[in-house]
Amino acid sequence: MSNNKNIHLYFGDDDFTVTEKIREEKEAFEKKGGSINIHEIDWNNQALGKDEKLGKLQDALMSGSLFSSDKLLIIKNSLFSLNKKKKEDKNEEENKNNIDEKEKLILKYLENPQKEIKIFFIEEELDKRKKIYKELVKLEKSGLAEIKEFFIPSDFKFEIWLKDRIESFGGSIKKDALNVFAISLGKGLAQKDKSGKMNQAYNLWEASNEIEKLINYCNGREIQKKDIELLVKSKVDMNIFNLIDSISSKNKNKAVLLLNKQLEEGLNENYILTMFVYQFRNLIKIKSLLDQGLVNQQIVSQTKMHPYVVQKSVQQCQKFDAQTLKKIYKKLFDADLAMKTGKMNARLVLDLIVVSV
Repeated sequence: MSNNKNIHLYFGDDDFTVTEKIREEKEAFEKKGGSINIHEIDWNNQALGKDEKLGKLQDALMSGSLFSSDKLLIIKNSLFSLNKKKKEDKNEEENKNNIDEKEKLILKYLENPQKEIKIFFIEEELDKRKKIYKELVKLEKSGLAEIKEFFIPSDFKFEIWLKDRIESFGGSIKKDALNVFAISLGKGLAQKDKSGKMNQAYNLWEASNEIEKLINYCNGREIQKKDIELLVKSKVDMNIFNLIDSISSKNKNKAVLLLNKQLEEGLNENYILTMFVYQFRNLIKIKSLLDQGLVNQQIVSQTKMHPYVVQKSVQQCQKFDAQTLKKIYKKLFDADLAMKTGKMNARLVLDLIVVSV
């Protein structure tokens, strides 16, 4: 193998990208030497006992074969799992120096890594106190190893990921549809866990499945917003309708309470404002259709919106005339611009909207 970096440590919450990279490695290896020398060991695999897993690991780390000198090893959840199990123990110093049998095997191998063996260690998190991590860092500095963290893309990076993924399948998507797609999948719904880490509401596995569904449905044409609304089940919290109901009813106290609740539940200001813009744009469209004499089912058929969304929107349209909706939409557009250009604080923008619309 020409690449000197034959030892790779991949970690992080983006298991989708890691899985794709490993699949590509396996496919490339199989083209050269078949699959017989590909060894996969997952230490969380409960179907195998400890001794059986140790045996497989020991056999895999032994270089040389009757069929080929090259090997590809994919070893999951083996480096830092011991520390995770004992992380609540009081004696942390004892834990970080405690080396189990599998780690001894790996450390022994790292003393003299073989160029014929390419290894991928896959972990969720790192424990930088452990000896095995420090040895991998030394190998990285010497150019023999790679340590790489994989993040789930957030905010605008998620939209870039979606666009790139769509294009990788030979598709394309309109800009407004891309924003709706990201929101439908859960953009802006991240929650903090106890450690303070932000956990996204979406996962890339789900996003990729939705992309393939849209690509197949559109069959070569550009993906549009109506396609998203028809095919993708939105994770949008329908409580946003309650907030808009309160605003339209001039119930400012309730509107402020609902706004605070939305923010406390993890929705960010940009998301809420985006949903305001999105919903009032829908209201303008539905109001126009109502004025033409269309009923709910006809509006669902023409707009391809979810029946529940149409039902709630029709109820809200009864509280506005067309001219008022257009004025509100203009106000929201100006507010969005002021927030994005930094002229106004995001929370202040929302508060002003709630009390002034």
